[in-house]
Amino acid sequence: VEEKVFNNTEEAEEVVIKENQWSYHYTNTTAAGKKKFFRCNKVKARGKQCDAGIYLLFDSTNDKIFLFRATSDHTHDSTQEKPSRIPNEVKTVIQELYELKLKPKAIIEVLHERRITPPNISQLNNFLRTIKNTKLGPTSISLGEIEQWCLESSQSIPESIDTPFVASYQIIYDDDNENDDVDDDDVNENKFRFFITTKRLLQIASRSKRIHADATYKLLWQGFPVLIVGTTDLDRHFHAFGMSVCSNETTHDFRFLFRGLQEGIQKLNLEEINPEFLIADGADAIRNAFRDVFGEKPMIMCWAHMRRKVMKKIESMVNKSEQEDLINDIESLQLAQNERIFLKASNLFVKKWVKRQPSFIEYFQNEWLTTHNEWYEGVGHFTPSTNNGLEAT
Repeated sequence: VEEKVFNNTEEAEEVVIKENQWSYHYTNTTAAGKKKFFRCNKVKARGKQCDAGIYLLFDSTNDKIFLFRATSDHTHDSTQEKPSRIPNEVKTVIQELYELKLKPKAIIEVLHERRITPPNISQLNNFLRTIKNTKLGPTSISLGEIEQWCLESSQSIPESIDTPFVASYQIIYDDDNENDDVDDDDVNENKFRFFITTKRLLQIASRSKRIHADATYKLLWQGFPVLIVGTTDLDRHFHAFGMSVCSNETTHDFRFLFRGLQEGIQKLNLEEINPEFLIADGADAIRNAFRDVFGEKPMIMCWAHMRRKVMKKIESMVNKSEQEDLINDIESLQLAQNERIFLKASNLFVKKWVKRQPSFIEYFQNEWLTTHNEWYEGVGHFTPSTNNGLEAT
C-alpha cells in the first residue's frame, strides 16, 4: 500500500535507511516507473525471504517518489528454520533423471507427475552440483582466472579466420547488480559467461536466416554445459556460429549468447544478423532471450523434442489399444503444410479424440495447440523441424 511521497531520491532512501531493517533486493522497470525493491535484512539473501517488504516507485510522469509497503507482517522468524534434507529415495530418482540429461525444471515436473514431493529449486541445484562434482571432480579454476583469461583472449581479433577468440564475456560477483536486468530464474551468486567464435563462423552467421540454440550436456567445461548457437544448410547439416560457457541456463545466459553473437559480428563490421526463425525446444529461457534480442519472430518447436514428451504422456494416459492410432494422427498433423490446414486438421483431431481420451486431449490442447503450436512442417518451409543437428554436436 502507498505510504509516503517524496520530492527527491535522497529523502526517500534516507527513510529506508533509518528503518534499519531493509536491504536492496532488485529493481524492475514498469510502465508506471522504476520500482526499487527492498527485502527484510533479518534473513539471508539466498534463502527463503521474509513476507514483509517495501519498494520505492520513481514515477515515470513526474519527479515524485512513492514508498509502498507490503501488507504482510514479518515472517523472518519462521523462515530461518533449517530446511529439510532431500530424502535418499528422492535423491535416487533425481540422479536417474539427471543421467537422462533432464534440466532442473523438467526434473521437478517429472517428480510432480510421479507424485513425489520435489525439493525447492535451490536444494535441487545444490544436489545437482554435488552430482556433477562427484562425476567430474570439483572445478579447478577460479573466477578470477576465468576473468583474466577472457580479458587476454578478447583484447585483439586474430589474423587467421579459424583461430578462436572471446567475442564477449561477463564476470559477475555475488555483490554486483546486473544493471537492473532482473531475471527470476537467475540466482544471486558468482556468475561467468563467455562467448567463443572465429572469423569464419561469424561470416557464416551474418548470412544466416535460421538460428538453432540449446545447451548440450555432451560437451561440458568444468562441469558446466556449453550453450551452442548455429544454423543448418539445405542438407540439414549443422554449422555452429560459436559457443558460450555460462554458470547457468537462464534467460540471462541465452540472452548473453545471442548478444555475444551480435557483438562478434559488429567487431568484424559484417552485415547485422537478422534471423527469420528460431529452432529450439520449448524452454522459456531460450525463447524469451531470442525475443528480447531479435524481436518477435517465428519460433519452431523441435518436433523430436515435442514427440518424445507427447509419447511419454500417451504411454501414461492412453489405453494401449488406442496408442498407435493416436500417435499416427499426431504424426499426420505434423505434416501440415500451412497454418490453415493445421488448424482445420487440429479441430478434426480434437473432435475425434475428445470423448475417447478427454484427459489427454486437455493436456494436448493446452500444451501443443495453444502454447507451443509451432511444431508442424508449414511453420517454416525449407527449415529443419528438429534440433537434432545441434544436439548431435
